[in-house]
Amino acid sequence: MLRINTTNVCFVGLALLVLCASECWAQQPVTAETKLTERPNGAITGRVINSAGEPLAGAVAYVGALGSGARSQTTAVDNNGDFRIEGLEAGVYRVSASIPGYIPAPQPSPTDSPSYYHIGDSVTVTMIKGAVITGTVSGPNGPVIAASVRAIRVRDDEGKALPSALVTRERLTDDRGIYRIYGLPPGAYLIAAGGAQQFGGAVAPSAYGNDSPIYFPSSARDTASEVVVRNGEEINADIQYRSEPGHSISGIVAGLVQFQTQSSYGATIGLINVRDRSTIMNTGASTYNNYAFAFYGVPDGEYELSASQFVPNSDVMRSTPRRVVVRGADVAGISLTVAPLASIAGRLVFESDAKAGCAKRRETAAQETLVFARRYEPEKKAEAGTKPPAAPEVSLISTNHVSDSVGDAKGSFTLRNLPPGTYRMDPRAPASGWYLRSISSGVAQTATARNSSPTVARDGITLKTGERVSGLTVTFTEGAASLRGRISAAEGQNLPPRMRVYLVPAERESIENVLRFFEAADEGDGRFAIANIAPGRYWIIARLTEAIDSTRVKLIRQDSDFRARVVREAESLKKEVSFKPCERTVDYDLPYAQIKLPKQ
Repeated sequence: MLRINTTNVCFVGLALLVLCASECWAQQPVTAETKLTERPNGAITGRVINSAGEPLAGAVAYVGALGSGARSQTTAVDNNGDFRIEGLEAGVYRVSASIPGYIPAPQPSPTDSPSYYHIGDSVTVTMIKGAVITGTVSGPNGPVIAASVRAIRVRDDEGKALPSALVTRERLTDDRGIYRIYGLPPGAYLIAAGGAQQFGGAVAPSAYGNDSPIYFPSSARDTASEVVVRNGEEINADIQYRSEPGHSISGIVAGLVQFQTQSSYGATIGLINVRDRSTIMNTGASTYNNYAFAFYGVPDGEYELSASQFVPNSDVMRSTPRRVVVRGADVAGISLTVAPLASIAGRLVFESDAKAGCAKRRETAAQETLVFARRYEPEKKAEAGTKPPAAPEVSLISTNHVSDSVGDAKGSFTLRNLPPGTYRMDPRAPASGWYLRSISSGVAQTATARNSSPTVARDGITLKTGERVSGLTVTFTEGAASLRGRISAAEGQNLPPRMRVYLVPAERESIENVLRFFEAADEGDGRFAIANIAPGRYWIIARLTEAIDSTRVKLIRQDSDFRARVVREAESLKKEVSFKPCERTVDYDLPYAQIKLPKQ
């Protein structure tokens, strides 16, 4: 008997909105053409181009304020690819663009923070032609019509496995059984047909919604073939479909916030494949079904379930994840209880220096300062005869959770909806002339306290479920320097790809202060730029980028072992650079020299 989860229909709009937002807010790299003006003019201007530098007429530009909850503003670009969005208040903005068939150009490093902008900036947004995977889904009786087909990206454009498989696009087959998925980033994909739709299920009943997915060319997940595409390339991948009924996972959600005027507002439940951390599907629970939920068409495997409730004008409620194993039978009786997440509140302090006089955006500095909180897994070190402490249980999708907040006019900020775990703070200066001096905790903060303890900046803050932490103080000081230059190779040699430049303190008393370490990715042709540098003496070194995985690189402020290794290499190279307050160094030549030190 065909089983249809009718509650899925209620959540299609929300799910599609989330999917579209993830596409629209794709991160854009900062380019050399990004210009800052001293006096904001209430507008952000820019240009949308393709990889050849040609204007993309017909594109739509998006400008959205971070932290305000305001809707993004949009405008169509003109025939020259130019756009202008006016009426903007002081704040921090993300800028993106969309045009059918195109995707954003990737950042130099996926680990680096997404680019953000202020009013008065001029931005160049580069889009590249996406790839296409198309084909026919056929069964014993001919074309398979109105079946969901998903492209699941499992490897990047260099063939490296992604830490989480990602359903990039989803389409239904037409009356000929043909599907066409366009706008795909380069990489390797698994193509799956049948089963419930990734985002909420089909609006209309589907004859294949309760089936286990069939993967190209005609197999289960374990023996599926990958389809590799490059930018702008079109690949054909036909699927021979066979109906294999899946199983169900069902349960109930508790702890939801009730609304008198929104009695149907409930929770969204996600189902994640533990094997590759891919989201299999989402469904909903509300008063319409007594907060019950069910997933259908689930193949055998190990899965993680978690529920979330988005409370209007408040925080997110989320459940502790629950692991289940499906082995030839349905799984029922799952109970998920949502609860508030944690938060960190603090204030921004700006120390002016009349002698320096180079800091910009003084009047709106707090409102244009962005603070990131990045979750990470600290190394577990157990004392003799004891077991290491258990890590807080969080969803697989929250392991590397990132949250951001923008200061208000009084300098206050709050990082909300943080899953339990340890977070490093990553504040970003509002403009040139400011450098990050300290990150400290406690209600009473003196200059001595801010200078004495680097532990919060180095080790972060550990949060329990629902914990509210306050009293964090982030201090910026006037007098920052900047460095712009080029990495040069020896005569007759080429620079290796994916280079990064590092500044490490040459003063021994600063070696434990992670805020005195700086880095920048090669922008192309060896060009690099580092801003908001604290005055002082540094060793400078260019070296190959080291990766954690295919989407994250090692950052010198966040990896103690890596930081120590770079310090040893830079000290052995003895290439020193010094910065006075507000000093601007340009056209700096940094010869590339490969350093090999004995392992310690």
